[in-house]
Amino acid sequence: MGSYVIPNLANACRVLALVAESEQGLSLTELEQRLAVPRTTTFRILQTLCQQQLLEKQGKRYLVGAALFKMSCQLVSTSKLSREALPFLQRLTLATGMSVQLVLPHAEGALITEVCDCPNPLRLAARPGTLAYFNCSAAGKLFLAFLHFDALSELAAKGLFRTQTPQSIVSCADLRLELQRILGRGYATDDLEYHPDVRCLAAPIRDERGIVVAAVSVTAPATLFPRQQIADVAAKVKKAAIDIGLTVYRPQLAANHK
Repeated sequence: MGSYVIPNLANACRVLALVAESEQGLSLTELEQRLAVPRTTTFRILQTLCQQQLLEKQGKRYLVGAALFKMSCQLVSTSKLSREALPFLQRLTLATGMSVQLVLPHAEGALITEVCDCPNPLRLAARPGTLAYFNCSAAGKLFLAFLHFDALSELAAKGLFRTQTPQSIVSCADLRLELQRILGRGYATDDLEYHPDVRCLAAPIRDERGIVVAAVSVTAPATLFPRQQIADVAAKVKKAAIDIGLTVYRPQLAANHK
């Protein structure tokens, strides 16, 4: 395994760890001594990390940069989101009788991070870690509508839109019409588009700025989730998404909302 390690990349990781552990930051000399690597190598690593905004230099000392700080905040936020969302997901499962997922936006689709399975023995919901396609999953289309509406052509050129069933929407023109409907009603559906006998619905979770940062999605066999129930299910999913967003990102409003 060691033969696959890139030494200077490993040293860069060590630099990040050392700087992150130091409240006052570290100088080039201090890092050189702790790493036990040549000064010029340490300097080049530091310059690269600063150029990428993972570190920043203040005087002679190197501190955590904006990009690294943002990454750490995102990790904390995601962990908190999953933890705080779980009770709402469980309640939504009981209220709908459907499997419920917490889904995060990803550069190539919709990433499922939490799943609460319904009592139904048919477990149709994808497992945590699954990356669903943008164009034919409810959460994926939701993220296209709210986050990537003007980038459909670029995403299509990357081959990110797939045909899963005859109902899958693949063309940018048709997708654009579908996304306009999603923006208007505030939720997205997968109407037998990912699997031929499965229907899904997703609603957005917004942060304190009103930006869509995640989604709550429900999944069930089409026979147990007929079109006539979409409006009722959508109301429950949207409420759960709003409650999660308020609890995680605007707790004071959440207290008043109860």
